Parts: sequence; C-alpha cells; structure tokens
Amino acid sequence: MPTLRERLVVVGFGIAAYRFIERLGALGGLDRYDVTVLGEEPCPAYNRVRLTEWLDHRDPEKLALASSDWDRDRGISIELGNAVSSIDREARAVATACGKRVAYDHLVLATGSYPFVPRIEGVHEEGVFVYRTLGDLERIRARATESRRVVVVGGGLLGIELAEGLRGLGLYVTVLERTSHLLSRQFAPDAGTLLETRVRRAGIQPILAADLRRIEARDTTLALTIGGLDMPLVTDMVVIAAGVRPRDELARESGINVAYRSGGIVVNDRLRSSDPSVYAIGECASLRGVVLGQAGPSYRMAGTLAEIMAGRRSFHGRHTPASRLRLLDIDIWSVGDATVVGERVTWRRNGRYRQITLRAGQVISGTSIGPWDELSVVQDLIHRRRPVWWWQLRRFRSEGRLLPGSAAVSVADWPPSRVVCNCVGVTRADLDAAKRQGCASVEAVARRTRASTVCGSCRPLLAELMGEESSKRTDGAPSAQIAAAVIVLFLAFGIALAPPIPPAASLSESGLGDTLHRDAGWKQISGFALLGCTLATLALSLRKRWRLIRFATMRFWRVTHAAIAGLALIAFVTHTGLRLGSGLNRALAVSFLCAAVFGAAAALGWDRRAAGTMFWLHVLAVWPLPVLLFFHILSTYYF
Repeated sequence: MPTLRERLVVVGFGIAAYRFIERLGALGGLDRYDVTVLGEEPCPAYNRVRLTEWLDHRDPEKLALASSDWDRDRGISIELGNAVSSIDREARAVATACGKRVAYDHLVLATGSYPFVPRIEGVHEEGVFVYRTLGDLERIRARATESRRVVVVGGGLLGIELAEGLRGLGLYVTVLERTSHLLSRQFAPDAGTLLETRVRRAGIQPILAADLRRIEARDTTLALTIGGLDMPLVTDMVVIAAGVRPRDELARESGINVAYRSGGIVVNDRLRSSDPSVYAIGECASLRGVVLGQAGPSYRMAGTLAEIMAGRRSFHGRHTPASRLRLLDIDIWSVGDATVVGERVTWRRNGRYRQITLRAGQVISGTSIGPWDELSVVQDLIHRRRPVWWWQLRRFRSEGRLLPGSAAVSVADWPPSRVVCNCVGVTRADLDAAKRQGCASVEAVARRTRASTVCGSCRPLLAELMGEESSKRTDGAPSAQIAAAVIVLFLAFGIALAPPIPPAASLSESGLGDTLHRDAGWKQISGFALLGCTLATLALSLRKRWRLIRFATMRFWRVTHAAIAGLALIAFVTHTGLRLGSGLNRALAVSFLCAAVFGAAAALGWDRRAAGTMFWLHVLAVWPLPVLLFFHILSTYYF
C-alpha cells in the first residue's frame, strides 16, 4: 500500500517560512509531507531586510526570495492573500478569512510581527502610515509624491533607515525619538551624539526626548503636538517606525501558551509550542523568554525546524544577534544584547566609535560606528563566552582593537565556529562544507548556504574565502612602509654579516671614518644619536596615549617608525665601526639588530599570521634594550 503523507500547514510566507521550506526540500523532507502555505500578503516571500531599497528601484523582483515557479518545483501549494483567522486545535484545522478550512497534522506558525503603534490621539488620521510590508511602502511612496515634509516617529534602526530612504526622495525629514539619543537600544549617549551629527549632515532633523501627544488633521497637512515645543510641528505625512511586536494572536486565541511580558508564542529548543502538533519560528516565537525580531535568528530557527521535520535530531542553540544599518555609506553595527547593563569600554577617534560591554570579564555586546574588522572576533567572544584580559582592554582603549594590529587574520584562517554571515548564521565551517561539496564561486556558495543573500555585507568575506579578485584587501602595507622596511632589513643584515671596518695603518691614511670612531667627542655624538633614535622609536607608543601626537594616521607612524630605525642603524655603524664587542655589549648589539630585523619583517606584512609572529619576536627583542643600554652607558662613563 502507498505510504500516506502527513499534512503540513505553514501560516505565513515571509523569510522564516521560505527558509523552512527551502531547507526541508534540501534535506529531502518534502517527500514526507503534503505542504500548504497560507500567506496574508498578496506577494510571495521577499527580503524585508532590504525593503527600504525599494524606494529607489521600485522593482519587487529585486526583493523577491521565491520565483514564480518556486512552489511547482517543490510540489507544494501556496495560497497568497488569504490570511488565517483561527485555529481549531481539536479538529486540527485552520480557517482562513475567505471561509476555507485546511486540515493539518503539523502546523508551523511563521506569522512574523506587526508594527507597534503608540497610543496617541490621531494615529489613524489620513496621512499617517506604518512601515512594515511592501504594501506599506507602496502607500508611503504614493503619498510622498505629493508631499514636501515627512515626520518619522522612531529613532531606532528602522526609523533611521527609513528616514534616509525618504530623504533620497527629496523630502524634508524630521525624526522624533522619545529617548535622549538615537538608537538608544544599541548605543550609549556619547555614540548617539556622534550618530546625531551624521544624521544632521545627511539632511535629517532629529528631535530628541520628543513626547508626541497628538496628531491633528488640518486640510491637507498634519499638526503634531509635542511636549516641550511651543508650536505644533506641521508636516504633510507621518510614518510610524517605532518597533515591532510578535504576531501571536492566533496562538493566544486558540489557547496556546504565549509569553506574558514580551509576547510571542512560547517554544522549546525543538521549537514546539505547548501544543505538540504546533510549532513556531521567526519573529512570532519566544524562545527562553526572548523574541529575536531579526532575520538571522529567523533563518536559524527555520533551518533547525526543517531538520527536525526531516527526521533529524536537532535543537536550536544560542544565537548572538547582530544588527546592521548603513547610513551615508557608514556601517553601524550592534552585536549581542546591548540592553544588558555592564562595564562599558569605549574607543573613539576621527568620527569612528567602538564600544564593548563586559560582565564578569566577558564581552556581552559590542557596537561600532564605522569600519571594524574585529567584529567577527567580538561576536565569537560573545557566543563562546570567552574572557577578555586586561591587556586586551588596555589595547582596546588606546587603539580600538582587542588583538594586535598585525593579528587580524584572513577569513580563511578563522576558527570553524566563527560566524561569517550574521543574517543567516553561516559559519566558516558551513562555507568550507559548501566548498567541499563542489561550490567553486561566491554565487555557488551563496546559493547553497544563503550567506550574503540578506543584507550582503559579508559578500567581500565570501569573495576572499573563494580567492576571487574582488576579495583583495586595500588595507595592506603602503609602498613607503615597504620601502622603509626593506632598507632596514638590508642595513641590519649588512651590519650582522659584514666584517669590522679596519682602522687606518697610519695617521696619514686616516679618514673621516677613523675620526668618527676614535675621537671621543664624535664617539659621544654618535652614541647619543643612536640613543636618541632608539628612545624615539620606543616613545612612538605614546601616540596611543598622548593626544598631542594623534594628528596622523597609523600608516604615517609606521613609516616614521621604520625611518627612525634606519637612522638608528646608520648611527650604530658610525658608533661601533661594525665591532659588536663582547659580554653585555655584544648582547646589546644582538638585541638591537634582532629588534630591527623582526620589526622590519612585521612591517612588510606579506602574510598576516607570519606578520603577527614577527611582531611578537620584535617585542621580545626590544624588552632587554633599556636595561642593556643602561649598563652600557654606566660602564662607559664609569671606566
């Protein structure tokens, strides 16, 4: 007898539902089920993370996740524009808005979230919109074509992103934020101030600590009453982007457990609700008391449930959330739970900002404005709950880095567990597995793992891993630094290998070299010049702590460091005549030459891992220099 397939009904057709079905098909699980997808929106699944980009291109196909024949290829049934209105748990069936009943053996709720609308008088007036779906954005753009001014209610990630998109339409944009600074859930006040400067520079006017009390319709305009402002704020339209709430009403009305405070359908590690036949994934699910309203956790939940439904033993583990906003071509990142209170360690310079929050010596969150190549390191520390040592914090305060500058490694050398794509949760190990399975290009890896398909910020890392030309870094050693390092290496090896300079046989044959080496006055001058160069290179570390010499870039100081080292080697030849001496004098000379060789090798930066090794050998060679110099000077003047 033929095997009867179980009935699997998926409510909602967003990112989570799309990923669930796609992954289930990849695992061969679709052969076990008759799958029916009921979507509320009239369009198939699309990339909500890039929703604001629609304001520029107005092409829904660029956001689409599923093609027109996607369901036929997988043998599933998709009904769009037909919202589910109720769940009959006893009969194991759902009812839709058009009166249709669909029976199920397994029910997956992927209903997502809805925009939070504050309780303000007049929020339902004509000209007031919410921002969540493609339909919302179509209505917003239609109103924008006949408007000059718009007010965005909400200064979080959604609000700032939407404000920039509306500014691109030529509108005068004002953002109302009820707290004291923008992105208050992710950033401390000092970072919020820096972000406010960038927002104003973009032509967006923020109003902070704004207590919006009422929206009043006046002919074709809207008047906003804001506490603290003497006059109403007049605008042509208002868009509310004040956050989202989980859509758990179907579960709540059918008696399935829902989180009391935060909302969301309560699920266990296998994503099962209080009803054994009902599962929940994505933004509508509450796991361990937390609702993660982001694409990354939704993808991971969908993948985990697909493995479970395919018969595999799988559990949904911890996830380190990461949020990204791109404003004025500047990346703004938030990793971990920024709402947890802890010790804040901050670095700020030249318009860039980085902050990590610690609790019990462990990093629990990190935020940045501007590029931060250690972002994956911070996320890995949070996920694996690794401690951060005092010298790393000291380096972070001075340089904005937890690891030495030369210790940042290529993505090919990352630990297998480190996350490469934050949106989808793809690790380096996942990418390696895709390569072993025959994926030979960025596009092939992206299709198999879904990495870079949401926000696209990790695509350069994929290109680097696959060895494509677009992956070449632009932050390698500059030509001036390489030239100075090569000169230092040439001088150091020449000094180490060349024989001592022979003295003149008679006074008549003596020249400048003999005068510089034998005359006590010139001997002191060359010695103090050598000492001055050595101390100058050691003093360059003050650049990290002394604000008066923070006027140039790191590359400038690296070239300066190498140039001073070259002058020191020339002074060394003049002072010693290539005679290295014995005892402590020889130890001093060898330590000096080793420091020069290892430092120059690190500056060349031909390989990041080798450069890191050379850097630490350079540091080890430098450590004895102050003591050996002290004894050399003491013995010279004493004797």
